[in-house]
Amino acid sequence: MSETVSPSSNPSPSGTERSGAGNASVTTETRPIRRRFLLNDRLRTGMLVLLGVLVIVILVLLVFGITGWSLSARPQSRLAPRDLILQPPTVAPVAGSVPSVPTTVVDVAPRFAAAYEQLGGLRRLGLPISPALLYNGREVQWFERARVEYWPELSGTPYEFQIGLVGVEYVAGRTFLRPDPFESRPDLRYFPETGFGVGGLFLQYWEENGGLQSFGYPISAEFDEVQPDGRAFRVQYFERARFELHPAAAGTPYVVQLGLLGSALYFGEPRPQTVQPRPTPVP
Repeated sequence: MSETVSPSSNPSPSGTERSGAGNASVTTETRPIRRRFLLNDRLRTGMLVLLGVLVIVILVLLVFGITGWSLSARPQSRLAPRDLILQPPTVAPVAGSVPSVPTTVVDVAPRFAAAYEQLGGLRRLGLPISPALLYNGREVQWFERARVEYWPELSGTPYEFQIGLVGVEYVAGRTFLRPDPFESRPDLRYFPETGFGVGGLFLQYWEENGGLQSFGYPISAEFDEVQPDGRAFRVQYFERARFELHPAAAGTPYVVQLGLLGSALYFGEPRPQTVQPRPTPVP
């Protein structure tokens, strides 16, 4: 009896099985490759993101670092000039002592520069208080203690520059009683030219600091004078100066000082009106 094989029980053709197996094999082999590509893409993306973040962080640090450096390198602001540069205080000095500082600084004019030093400089003349100007038709410059005059007609002589008669001008209208004439002696000298004598510390100062050319002749005796500010000094007037005695400075070069007659005349300051008593006769 022959065996009949049912079509449905026939095995699948070998080609189909290979084909199915082949498909399964391709699918199985492709999945790991795709996974690797996916992992590589994600890793690449993550690294790019991380790199971008790092770049941004580095840029931010650079920006802030440069800004901070520029700020630290920038010089610190200074105080306003008025806080650093202090103007010299205006303090009223003892009359005739240290010169006061003018509100406006004035220089010694070029024409008078050499004469300023030759005539005694700061101690004799004080600080300049005016520019060079014309006074009674003559070029002059005012100083705290004097007025220096330019005499071009005497050019080449010691009298080309002279100290003006500020003492005479300052006491104009006042009368000073003269002592009886007397014989000069080492500590007391009589000047017949004006009828007054000079002695003691005033005579010593007169002789040691220029004498006649610097101060002129005496035009008053020694007496105690009350100044417009109420202070009193032992003074003596000369044609070109006022001598003042300052006992508080005894033993120093400033025991005898020169009054600020230049300032008083130039600025029109009040003048003392003390009446000189009759001089005591010289024994």
